[in-house]
Amino acid sequence: MKNIIINAAMEEVNLRGLRFTMQDLATRLKVSKRSLYENFSSKENLIDEMVDIILADMAQEEQKIYAGDAPVISKLEKLLTLHPYVAEMFNKNIYEDLRRLFPKQWEKVEASRAERQKHLQLLVEQGIQDGVLRPVNVNLVGQILKDAFDSFTSYSFLESNGLTYKKAMQELLDILFKGMLLK
Repeated sequence: MKNIIINAAMEEVNLRGLRFTMQDLATRLKVSKRSLYENFSSKENLIDEMVDIILADMAQEEQKIYAGDAPVISKLEKLLTLHPYVAEMFNKNIYEDLRRLFPKQWEKVEASRAERQKHLQLLVEQGIQDGVLRPVNVNLVGQILKDAFDSFTSYSFLESNGLTYKKAMQELLDILFKGMLLK
């Protein structure tokens, strides 16, 4: 039953964002709110489990990329365009709501992002050592990517520029890897 509730909650998030109510969820599932609370002590507990699932899914996908035989540049592209399987969540100000309404869960997201950034910086360093990337300030690259991620998870930025998260990150990578100068 827990998985059914979580899946329905993901659908509610896609419809209403994190402002859905447990009554909305009960109505979707055609069960009583009591049935929900028998499985999750609170909406916060439900959101917590959803965040854990999404972060675990991301970590699993990242590990597949790191473990693969692809060149460093390809790994960077795949890692930086990877986002949760609930991709629609990027288009509903979920990050802003999570940060404001569920600070404990936001801390988990931030910790995951910080860990991901460390790994990306190590991959950039590997690219430099392998002679695939020219020597650059790796910490600066990490900060640029972090700031880009923050911008790209803002629906207003993406919408006003006609972009998806993946497309925005692909364009940023194109600029980073190829530069802006015509040759």
